[in-house]
Amino acid sequence: MTPANEQITGERIDRLMTVEMRPLTGGVPAGFVVPVYQVCRAHHGEPLSSLAARRLAEALSKGDTVFIATGAGVAPKLPFGETDGPVGAASLARALVVAYGVRVVLVTEEAHAAPVRAVAAVINDDLGREGALSTVSFNLGLKEGHEKAEELMSEYRPAAVVFVERDGPNKEGFFHGVRGDCRNPEDVGHVYLLADLARKRGVLTVGIGDGGNEVGFGAIRDKIAAVHPLGAKSLAGHASGVITVTATDVVVSASVSNWGAHGIAAAVAARENNLSVLHTPSLEHRMIEATVAAGARDGATSRAEVAVDGINWEGHTAFVEMLRSIVTVAL
Repeated sequence: MTPANEQITGERIDRLMTVEMRPLTGGVPAGFVVPVYQVCRAHHGEPLSSLAARRLAEALSKGDTVFIATGAGVAPKLPFGETDGPVGAASLARALVVAYGVRVVLVTEEAHAAPVRAVAAVINDDLGREGALSTVSFNLGLKEGHEKAEELMSEYRPAAVVFVERDGPNKEGFFHGVRGDCRNPEDVGHVYLLADLARKRGVLTVGIGDGGNEVGFGAIRDKIAAVHPLGAKSLAGHASGVITVTATDVVVSASVSNWGAHGIAAAVAARENNLSVLHTPSLEHRMIEATVAAGARDGATSRAEVAVDGINWEGHTAFVEMLRSIVTVAL
């Protein structure tokens, strides 16, 4: 693919993944998605999906290990996490396995492990390769997080570390939802520490999110806070608000975090001239179903429904089909 066509395809993918479809009540007010994307786009100066795909292609070789971290939400509303995150992590993992022959380790915290293992099993079955995707999890607490992050980085020596809908701390060290709800640091798995270690070691990091509280937005936190319709305020009164301080080399913002991961997978498929790199609508449905069966809930409604961020599964499978159309005309 020529650089010009890569740019055009990335623009198309980015436009699709930032279509605002979330419920009009009960969450962050409408009108947040595009301004957040525009901040990220100005930061990088090019389409986000194709940028992430290119950086991953440059970093990865056959046999490498990639970490993809995910899992968001806490009890009582989301005791096993939400459906946004694991599905995107798994689709991107599949794309990287098919395109580059890597091994992917899905990283989460113990409370979210069942849905993450469930999507890993779906992808391993789809690929016919047991162990192509494996999972590891963090215990709660900062001390345990430092120990686990060091252990994993030393054991696996990943060539890239990606985060999909994974919360990062604010300046005071507290974790928040996008609406301002605060989580005690000792009740959270400190998976974000992998980003800090990776960047110190020169390992590529990619953050994918939809609200600014997720790992990746740290380098542009003030600009994200400026466009936040709720002022990015912490309901617990923390002065630095909800936006994380944890940065990544590439930050990808989308309407739904899963869509950002799917968008990168689509850009990889276009770059590698191989539509099979991108998963199918039926596989999307299977993955959402698997997370719900394992205990995940819709993050927008807290209901155990086959839906993501208030959008029914049919909307998500249609999104994947439209991505496939964008890739098809680019080949």
